[in-house]
Amino acid sequence: MDNQKTNGFMKKSEKYWLIFEEKISEKRRQTNPYIDKVLKSENILINEEKIFETAGNWDKYFWNKNGIYLEIWTGLWNFFSNEIARIENKNFIWLELKYKRLFMTEKKTLEKLQTFWNSNKFVLLKTKWQNIDKFLSDEEIEKTYVFFPDPWGNKESQKKHRLFSEKFIKDLYAKTKNGWKLIFKTDHKEYFDTTLDLFEKVWLWKIILKSYDYENETDKFNIKEITEFEAIFREDRIKVNYVEFEK
Repeated sequence: MDNQKTNGFMKKSEKYWLIFEEKISEKRRQTNPYIDKVLKSENILINEEKIFETAGNWDKYFWNKNGIYLEIWTGLWNFFSNEIARIENKNFIWLELKYKRLFMTEKKTLEKLQTFWNSNKFVLLKTKWQNIDKFLSDEEIEKTYVFFPDPWGNKESQKKHRLFSEKFIKDLYAKTKNGWKLIFKTDHKEYFDTTLDLFEKVWLWKIILKSYDYENETDKFNIKEITEFEAIFREDRIKVNYVEFEK
């Protein structure tokens, strides 16, 4: 199985320059029971070369031409599984790096689809968001969710690790269909304002809704659609910043 033939370094690729391949030792597989579960899954892709090769062909992968929703680091697994069960006739792609979250998201999602008799298709990709220009073609997705990404610290050396950058904003714009959206939530006001400044600098996306108190200032809030992190913030009375961008 190709998923098991990985090594611990960045590997040169004739087509993609570099791809990440992870060495999985026997000891690590024994201490992390989710690794083998992920390797056996038909809904989780971890081989980056195969992931990148699917760009422009996700309709063939899903065996339909339904619109695609992309979710990046949206907490644990409840939001993803609930969205798939709630929204009909869409395909879903979720990015994650941790084996437990990959497996538990798949497990929860399959349970929800069976419970609600929903035929939506989904795939979990073990790859970083910076690779969006490699695993998607232009105008291939409809909506993107980015909920509560790590704000890192306030030092410039830490901020460089944040999800949003000028390149990522431009790449995501190119991969999104005209008239469709990006939705961003965070409890971190400085990160929220810094991100808005970046979007204004790039000057591509249009803001159609912005709020520093998502629950109390908009009609978008639905208690049934919040993430696990958002539930914690509500208990601690922490306001959630929310913005919808449109291409």
